[in-house]
Amino acid sequence: MYKLLSRKLLGEKYSSAVRSLIIAAVIGASLHSMGKTIALAQSIIILTGIVFTGTIVIQLLSSKDNARTLRGLFAMPCDEKKTLWEYAAAVGAYTIITKTSLVAALLFAFTKLTAVNVLLFALSLIYAVFGGMTAFALFRRAPLLSGLIVAAGAGMAFLLPKGLIAAAVLAAADIVMIAVFSLQPLDSFRVDGSARIKTPSASSGKPRMLVLRYITRYMLANKNYLISSVVLIAAAVAFSMMAAAQGLKIGCGMGLAIVSMNTPLATIVSSNRGLTQKLSVLPGKTRGFFVPYGFVLFGYYMIAYALYLAAIALISGTADVRAVITAVLFSAQCAVFVPLLEDKMTITKWKTEPDLWHNPRKYIIPGALIIEGALIYML
Repeated sequence: MYKLLSRKLLGEKYSSAVRSLIIAAVIGASLHSMGKTIALAQSIIILTGIVFTGTIVIQLLSSKDNARTLRGLFAMPCDEKKTLWEYAAAVGAYTIITKTSLVAALLFAFTKLTAVNVLLFALSLIYAVFGGMTAFALFRRAPLLSGLIVAAGAGMAFLLPKGLIAAAVLAAADIVMIAVFSLQPLDSFRVDGSARIKTPSASSGKPRMLVLRYITRYMLANKNYLISSVVLIAAAVAFSMMAAAQGLKIGCGMGLAIVSMNTPLATIVSSNRGLTQKLSVLPGKTRGFFVPYGFVLFGYYMIAYALYLAAIALISGTADVRAVITAVLFSAQCAVFVPLLEDKMTITKWKTEPDLWHNPRKYIIPGALIIEGALIYML
């Protein structure tokens, strides 16, 4: 299984893995050469390692694309325990090398590397891989336990004391996760990839609000999309709170921009190759699909921003009027530019859903909004 999956995920002769490591090294070296250093909180290191990597692990495991690949592999007779570890090795290598390495380059480019920080980050990655896979395996049978694993990972980022004690606790948590993971049956990682979402039709006899219905069914049919959206909002709240604790007033505005990285909504056309082909020959596709798509996006982003601001107000006890105005402004911009990018710059060259979700095109709008949010809060 490892050879088959690694060839798909990491490319022939590990070409994708090598390319990702080179890009990460170049980015890290370029940023580090600027000579600027900042104090990196331990909570940020652990939170980034666990939440970011764990989210990608769960997305990969639950993707329909992964289900099609595994359908034949699960039907073959095999040594289940050996195959389980090979599956974990392939998933972990793909996630850490091709995705987390880029974030690690950004994370450590402006801070002084220490042995403790590197150790904490490595232990966080181990928890993310085995904890994410265990949470996925247990979700159908014991959703409460699955949620507890996720909550424990986020909680350790904020509750652990600094230094080697945190490393010891993380190491113990890793051992527990590895032990629980080893007890999971291989069949618990099976994904039903047969479900399909009907694409909207241009027939005049169909009821109205087809785009809204399609997007709603799309989100509800993929529960992990909703979960990842909630995790993204929680990460934005944590970032805003940590920025405020360090005296950075721009944290709330940048947190709003982080929420805009709602990938399932931003790549809804690119993720459905059948829909892409239909829209390419549909007359009046802008008015018939992309304009309603923009209105639906505005509503969905406003809901996400409202949850984010409600959490901020609940924690801090105050509501920021400027944040509310910024949320409306950001929602309007996402409603305009996300459909425009999906129409003019549709992502077609992707092998797995995480490749689609982490395509550089996805970061064009959030990157612009981060700068805009910082400028708004600096005024």
